[in-house]
This record gives sequence, C-alpha cells and structure tokens, in this order.
Amino acid sequence: MNQKSFRNYTFILAGMMLLFTTAKIQAQIAIGGGLGYNEKISGPGITVKAEFNITDDIAVSPGATYFFGNSLYGFNQNTLAVDLNAHYFFHLIENKLKIYPLLGANYSNYKTGASYYSYYYNTYEVSDSAFGVNIGAGGRWQFSEKLSVYLEPKYVVSDYEQIIINAGILFQL
Repeated sequence: MNQKSFRNYTFILAGMMLLFTTAKIQAQIAIGGGLGYNEKISGPGITVKAEFNITDDIAVSPGATYFFGNSLYGFNQNTLAVDLNAHYFFHLIENKLKIYPLLGANYSNYKTGASYYSYYYNTYEVSDSAFGVNIGAGGRWQFSEKLSVYLEPKYVVSDYEQIIINAGILFQL
C-alpha cells in the first residue's frame, strides 16, 4: 500500500468516526456483514457494515467491501470499496420488512496485475482509486428484535462505474 492510499484510507475513516461521534444518534445501532458481488471484476467479496438509525425512518450506513476479483490467464483484479450511504425506510408487513432507497458516497481502490511468460517472465501491477456516488435500493427483513438480513443492489457512478450486490446479516446492539 503506498503512502497516498494510506492517507486516503485514514482520511475516510477519521471522517466517518467524526461524523458518528458528533451526530446525536437517537436509538438503534446495528452491525454485521455479508457477501457481495461486483460485476465489473466478476468476483465475490466480503462486506462489513454498520447502520445508525437517526430516526425510525432515516439511517446512515458506513461499510467496506473487499472484492477478491478473478484470476484468468495470470491476470488478477481486486477492489476495496468504502461506502457511506443514507437510507429512508418504508415499513411493510408489521415492521418486519423495510425497503429503502439508497444514496451515498463511495471510495474505491482498484488493483490489477498480471504475470505472464514471453521471452522473459514478466509481472506488472497497476492500482488506482476513484470517488463516486452510490444509487440503489435495499430491503431488510427482521427475524427478531436483534437479528435481520438485508439485500442491497446499487450502481456506483464514478470513473470506474460498476454494479454491486450485497447481502448479509445485521445484529441490533
């Protein structure tokens, strides 16, 4: 990881922490994680997510997903995506099901590399990062007072446009 990427990660994490320590969070906090899929690199990922309810209908949700990408003919890709999304809940089925539009910010770091044989054995690696906007929707089914599952498809508008689908479990604190 180069120094520029490390500074960007530190800046994003410090901003998220500052936002959530200064905001007056009314009641509920949920944490969890799950699996994701990124169509741009055709690969699965692991998601870590939190959800801070500001009111019964509005929540802010930071999260991070590492996409493993694929490896085809020595060509490897992977992505780290950090998101900060806002949700507005529509309560359905006796508050068991919530659906919501999703709007937020995205920071993605991309790494691509290849190893191949020609006259010599060659390798190269390219990394880049981009800021973007998340647009999507989600659904959350609450099994109990402490446990729920979610599904969130979203489109990331940036220099590296992509469609991401995340699904996982949230535990209410």
